[in-house]
Amino acid sequence: MNEDIDAILANILAKEPLTDEEKQHLQIWSNISSKNEKTKKFIQALEQQKKVLDKHQKQETVFTRIKKQVYQKKKKRHIIYWSSFAASIILLIGIFLVFQQRMLHKEEFSPNQMYVAGLSLNQPSAELILPDGKKRLLSREKATVVIADSNREMRTDKQTLYVESNNLIPREFQYYTINIPLGAEYNIILPDGTKIYLNAGSSLKYPDQFIGEKREVSLTGEGYFEVASDSLHPFVVHVADMSVEVLGTSFNINAYPEEEWVKTTLVEGSVKTLCGNHNFIMKPNTQVAYNRKTQKVEYFPVNIQQYTSWKDGYYDFEDMPLKVLMQIFSRWYNIKLEFAKPELKELKFSGRLKRYDDLHSLFKMLEYTRDIKFIIGKDKIIIQSK
Repeated sequence: MNEDIDAILANILAKEPLTDEEKQHLQIWSNISSKNEKTKKFIQALEQQKKVLDKHQKQETVFTRIKKQVYQKKKKRHIIYWSSFAASIILLIGIFLVFQQRMLHKEEFSPNQMYVAGLSLNQPSAELILPDGKKRLLSREKATVVIADSNREMRTDKQTLYVESNNLIPREFQYYTINIPLGAEYNIILPDGTKIYLNAGSSLKYPDQFIGEKREVSLTGEGYFEVASDSLHPFVVHVADMSVEVLGTSFNINAYPEEEWVKTTLVEGSVKTLCGNHNFIMKPNTQVAYNRKTQKVEYFPVNIQQYTSWKDGYYDFEDMPLKVLMQIFSRWYNIKLEFAKPELKELKFSGRLKRYDDLHSLFKMLEYTRDIKFIIGKDKIIIQSK
């Protein structure tokens, strides 16, 4: 009966008429428990809200895509239970509607706004560590000159640090480090034109000019690289016990110290990953995952959006354990999270979350899909069963 309900609910979302037999199945299923009844009403409410959204949006509807996803999942998996898959559908649709309704009401959200009712969220600034150890805070909004002399200039503008170097004067390069605290993000453009998006809780060590055969930097945390092409001077990213070497390409590296796996995801071009005794020449839409503890290396195709969408202000995820999702929340919003029961960490979700939005609404959407509840305290958020 679970598979029948999957199809019936998908048909409701796709505005397809139900047969008398399907209506009867739906009624029997909704009478089994109050949870089922609540789910049915929620799906029906989403279908009604779709009528409003259709007036404002001409693109292929998210509901059609969801219907397609339902049947693709059925082909891909041997059994799909409503308790897990429908939760993903509701989360995806619900979050979509929250964002679309805000667009219709023309609400503006800036990267410096974050909301959780009853919880104060800090928004610390990124900082630049100079060669002598001194620190400079980097502005998120104002255009500011951080360093300016005859050898170099570093200035900020709209959450980006621009590094320019005078290569006409012979000199030794100096290393700088940009630190991105939890709850923040920042970009940097190096002297060669390479642009790097740095995620929360990350740091990048870089020279103020590139001298020699290679352009080398060191990363901790997560960064998305758009490397300026230079066939004579490879660009090398050092991270943990591995390195990534490129000539000119776009890729993402996830290498947070607390995580066991270091993940390199290639978007376009070609890169060479050096992991101990393992070397890989990567192709676009693939990932190399390196285990710090076991030195195990895996190379496989991936959906790159799930690993690179963060730089555009949102996060795509599929069958992601709640503990991983909450870890992302913790970095993005600089908040503490606590699970009341260990088994809650393994609940899986699929959907899309947008950064810099009302966390209270996002938590409500997660609560709709599972028997979980978010309790907001003074300095942390507790996740427990309903």
